[in-house]
Amino acid sequence: MFIAIEGIDGAGCETQAKNLQLYLKKANLPASLVKYPNYQENVGQFIREFLYQNKNLSAPTQFLLYTLQFILDKDKIKQQRQHQILIADRYFTTTLCFQTLEGIKLKTALNFARDFQIEKPDLVFYLDVKPKIAIERKFKEPKEKNRREKDVFFIKKTYAQYQKLIKKQVWTKWIKINGEKDIESVTQQIYNIILKYYEKNNPAV
Repeated sequence: MFIAIEGIDGAGCETQAKNLQLYLKKANLPASLVKYPNYQENVGQFIREFLYQNKNLSAPTQFLLYTLQFILDKDKIKQQRQHQILIADRYFTTTLCFQTLEGIKLKTALNFARDFQIEKPDLVFYLDVKPKIAIERKFKEPKEKNRREKDVFFIKKTYAQYQKLIKKQVWTKWIKINGEKDIESVTQQIYNIILKYYEKNNPAV
């Protein structure tokens, strides 16, 4: 199966993705992790320049750079999801939030995903964390922050946009998780849902 972890900056997507992989491996379930954007491959350098060096890019250019990574990885994702539980720390679902706020129409984005056959996750887990809490978390982190992570107003806008995507269940199945609980409790919530889904769809396991 293939799942994605989503949330506003500071919600804890990276932490939960890594923790979930550990949970699954402890349960002897095959699991691997991918992170987007991937700064090390193909167009990742241009994305990094946009985020960390304040390089100006139009909304269409941003959209194409981000989605190109999903298109180039689609065969790898398609193969991996057949043999293991593939966890994505952010995915095209992030683009559906961020780049639509930049000006890309949602219908255009969805048509693009269909036309280029971007792999669709079975489940998207949205870590629901209020902007105030997420911002406090983010600014306590010692690592360098990119332009989006420093933009408090944009974080609040993404929170509202994610709520719309979840309410309408855009593109795939979204599941809202209370991300304000402690790390282990949040991971356990996600793990329990995945386990039920996995057992239902793999009865021989």
